[in-house]
Order: sequence, then C-alpha cells, then structure tokens
Amino acid sequence: MIVRQLTRFLLVGGIGFLIDGGLLFLQIWMGVDPYLARLISFPVAVVSTWRLNRRWTFPEADQASPSLQFNRYFGVQMIGALCNYAVYASVLGANRETAGAAAMGFVLGSAIGLIVNFLGARVFVFRQ
Repeated sequence: MIVRQLTRFLLVGGIGFLIDGGLLFLQIWMGVDPYLARLISFPVAVVSTWRLNRRWTFPEADQASPSLQFNRYFGVQMIGALCNYAVYASVLGANRETAGAAAMGFVLGSAIGLIVNFLGARVFVFRQ
C-alpha cells in the first residue's frame, strides 16, 4: 500500500510541481520579484494537490472532515514549504538572482519539501 501511495503522491506532486513552477516562471517572466512570485504560486499548488491527494492517493481517508483535513494538509504543506523555501532562497542568495538560479532552487527545494510532505500527509493528514 505504501508503494501505491508514494507513486500516486509523486504523480500528484508532479502536477503540483508543474502548477507551482508554471505560475512561478510566468510571474518572473512578467517581471514579478522571484521571492514574491513563489509566495503566490505555492498556495495555488497546495489547493490543487490536496484535492487530488484526498480523492486519489489516500481515498480511504476521504471520510474525514474536509475542512479539518485541509487545515492539517495546509499545516504540513507549510512545514514542507518552509524547508522548500529555505533551500530556494539559499540558492538564490548564493547565486545571482537569475531565472537559472530560481530554477535550481525550485528543483532542490521541491525535493526536500516532497519528503516532508509525504511523511506528514501519510502519518498526520490522511491517516485512517
């Protein structure tokens, strides 16, 4: 079961990655500060991935109160986001603030956030 959940979580995370990254780089392309752009793109991805994870990755937990589950999910995502954003900002701070540095920070931060988010979702948010 954990392999199925992890596989589905990764697929949903990939969709969230595309949503987050697409909005991030669209905003950067439009001239938005890369730090602010990430603060806008991330919440959109969180709402999308919560819905997909609730219905597809952890369907056995679908009986829980949606508002309680979303609040827990958002809390876990924020912890993951803090880890993610710390890596993102560190990479940007260590390099020139270019689209390439933003891309590298985005990928590395997302990998760290993925680990935190899966464990939190499985153990705390979507527990049976």
